[in-house]
Amino acid sequence: MMPDPDAMNSVDWLEIGKWLTRIWVYFFCIVGFAFTLVTAHALIPSLVSTGHIPKELADRLRPPMYATAVVLLAAIGFFLALTVGKAHHIENFYDRWWI
Repeated sequence: MMPDPDAMNSVDWLEIGKWLTRIWVYFFCIVGFAFTLVTAHALIPSLVSTGHIPKELADRLRPPMYATAVVLLAAIGFFLALTVGKAHHIENFYDRWWI
């Protein structure tokens, strides 16, 4: 029989709170990246081809959207590294990883 997890103290709760906050920021960066990339790469050219927006407007909108997508991609990598790096705090109260 496996031992039960240890009791969690306030430091463990604080670290879990930080970890969950990073996961949520990571999630919203992914959503923002997907939205800007789909808008710049699919929606705007579609609107230009149907004549709903002029090509000049699309030429001004797309580069900043691609730049925003690149920044969000960098933020995704950063927050992924932070989240994975802080996962070791689970060992403080729960010693079984593969369950």
